[in-house]
Order: sequence, then C-alpha cells, then structure tokens
Amino acid sequence: MNSDLITTRIRQVAIVWTMLAAGATYLFLFEPGKTGFFPGCPFRALTGLDCPGCGSTRAVHQLLHGQLAAAFEFNPLLILSLPFFLYALWRYTGATLRGQPVTWPQPDAKYIWTIVAAIGCFWIFRNTPFYPFHS
Repeated sequence: MNSDLITTRIRQVAIVWTMLAAGATYLFLFEPGKTGFFPGCPFRALTGLDCPGCGSTRAVHQLLHGQLAAAFEFNPLLILSLPFFLYALWRYTGATLRGQPVTWPQPDAKYIWTIVAAIGCFWIFRNTPFYPFHS
C-alpha cells in the first residue's frame, strides 16, 4: 500500500476516534434535553412521531453513566446495534494501523432486507401505545 494512503487513513482514524471521544465527553457532561446544545429530531418536529433514532442521544448519555437499562428504554435498537458499529470501527482501525487493506464481507441481500424490516418494524411499533413501546 502507498505510504501516503496509509498516512491519510491513519489521520482519518485519528480524527474519528478524537471526534468520538469529544462527543462522548460532551454527552457525559451534559444531559440531553436539560443542558447543553442538542438539536431536536426534525421528523418528530414535523409529525409528532418518533423516528428510529429518537432517544439515541439520551440513550448514549445513560450508557456513558453506566445505566444500561435506562439507555435501553430510550432506544433499544441503538443499544442492540452498538456492538456491531464498534466492531466495524475497531476492525477498520486495526487494519489501518497495520497498513492492511480493509475488506468487508458482502452480506447476502436477505440480511440487508431483514435489517431494513427490523428498523421499519421498530419505527412503527415504537409509535404505538403498547408496552414496551409507549413513552
């Protein structure tokens, strides 16, 4: 691999980890909805309904304070998907630091459609008045 490309990728990884650390620090210090600057959800502002991402900021705040159950109540989909996101970031970081190309397995279409369906179902059911989706 070209050394300029490796240097660029290392910079990109450093920027991503720095931004994540800065964001986590800000989220740890300021509670969403009570202090700090946290923009609202445009979908909720327009429709009054929750989108699949609603509650994610509050969930991460609770997670950073060690409150897994409270984080799960704010956005269970985010909490369940975080290990996959962290794994992908960790894998990309490791490959970059070793100077290796990053290769990703090509998932079958049925897995992609299953994820899309799960997000769609979560989006619908989180706006119903039934337990555990009611607020």
